[in-house]
Amino acid sequence: MGGTMLIPTIKCQGIKTKLVLRIKAIIPSNFTGRWIEPFSGSAVVAFNVMPRRALLADANPHLINFYQAIADGRITAEKTRSYLQKESRELRRSQGEHYYVVRKRFNRDGDPLDFLFFNRVGFNGMIRFYRRGKFNIPFCRKVNRFAPAR
Repeated sequence: MGGTMLIPTIKCQGIKTKLVLRIKAIIPSNFTGRWIEPFSGSAVVAFNVMPRRALLADANPHLINFYQAIADGRITAEKTRSYLQKESRELRRSQGEHYYVVRKRFNRDGDPLDFLFFNRVGFNGMIRFYRRGKFNIPFCRKVNRFAPAR
């Protein structure tokens, strides 16, 4: 079950990364149907299966908004890099307090880049909301959280 695997942008609890190669192994090579994932989460399976037609859904509207922003070009690699560099500088300068500024902004505006920010600096990449729909994960104080990839 070797092979290359694409790593998802978003980390989620219960991610199916360890199952991707097994799932791919049972899909016919000539698959032309519609791929349906009602609980796509990070969408790691769909991104690795790469079907021609897919329906990906999730109960988390912020997750869906994030992937829609990528699909319609509101989020690009360049915008993401610039945003994360700016926010990480402010996070370091504020010794972590900036996290709570961004959390307040996200709970007000729901910006998909802020959602990605939380996925990177929130505790264990958890995604959790209060009953009233407000994001409530605490800051994860890991060193070099935004270190550039090697």
